[in-house]
Amino acid sequence: MNSLRAVITLLIARLIINLGRRFTYPFNNAISRELAVPLSSVQTVVGLQVGIGLLSPAFGGLAERYGRKRVMLAALALMGVAALIGTVISEFFGFTIALLLFGIAKMLFDPAAIAYVGDRVPYANRGRALGLLELSWAGALGATALIGWILEAGSLRGVFITFGIAVSVVFILIAVLIPPDHPAQSDNRRDSVLNPITALRLLLRYPAARAALIFGLSISVANEIFFINYSVWMETSFRLSATQLGLITIVIALAELCGELLVTGIVDRVGKRRLALIGAIGAGLMYAIAPFLQFDLILALIGLFLMFLAVETGIVASIPLYTEVVPESRSLMISAMIGITSAGRMCGAILGGNLYRVGLSFGVLGVIAALIGIIGAAILWRGVKLR
Repeated sequence: MNSLRAVITLLIARLIINLGRRFTYPFNNAISRELAVPLSSVQTVVGLQVGIGLLSPAFGGLAERYGRKRVMLAALALMGVAALIGTVISEFFGFTIALLLFGIAKMLFDPAAIAYVGDRVPYANRGRALGLLELSWAGALGATALIGWILEAGSLRGVFITFGIAVSVVFILIAVLIPPDHPAQSDNRRDSVLNPITALRLLLRYPAARAALIFGLSISVANEIFFINYSVWMETSFRLSATQLGLITIVIALAELCGELLVTGIVDRVGKRRLALIGAIGAGLMYAIAPFLQFDLILALIGLFLMFLAVETGIVASIPLYTEVVPESRSLMISAMIGITSAGRMCGAILGGNLYRVGLSFGVLGVIAALIGIIGAAILWRGVKLR
């Protein structure tokens, strides 16, 4: 019962953390208008926020040194400071600082939360517990419908005030409901802050690890090229308001939820590698097809649903695969994967935003994303032989 209570509490907290990472995507255009800056400026900040995850391997040892609960509380406190800055400084500078601090808070919170669950939940039930935590990713996107309503009814300042209130609530929940843990006492673990360059050098000795990292990079780049521009495409194609764009994200959130539940139900029977490949190839096909459904809103929504269902299936199915690529260095592999996928998202966001700005159509960007994703799937197929 205590473990279940902890997982549910962390699920709520991680939903807020993930919302800080995802809330801008449907409203990039609206935010750029309110702040009176070019769309590409907002997209670049979003890309930089994602890129902060590159530092994750270097700070993964903080939870070992200071304790999981302390690091989670520190991450939430940092997010509260970010919300305050976004509230007080209602200009592009304040927005930039707030988003970057949101990114740092996520980088600190996620490894500590996952490690906490790993410590408390027996291995036989751990996959289900971590799968429950992963639902916060889809849930955060669904919650952006509220952000759209706040933007249309109020302003970006109102969004940051809402974040401040929500973060305060989850900070109290974790402080009260999560049992304390104790930092590791051994010298090796107390000094376990990881050098990301050393980590990559160690892992790149293994061909399977190289293939898995390239796959993680490619699927991240491809999805971000599409995702960073989809709200502009939907707004211009169908003349949607901010509230309507927020409601459309519920379709994407539902697709991600279905992908997470699908993987949980069948991945061990179908095979991790096979399901990851099916998801990546399916997403690639939908990247190329979806932009040409602009003549009908219902068809466009169906296309987005199928695309994000495939993306989430590929990503979630690949996570257990990563844990077995280099079994003697699981934590090292996962840390490197967090860094490499963050690099992919950052590059994809910046590349996608700037390619759209210089005049490439959304259809051409979809084809580019499709090629990148399918090439990554081919490398995984050839390089990783695990089931």
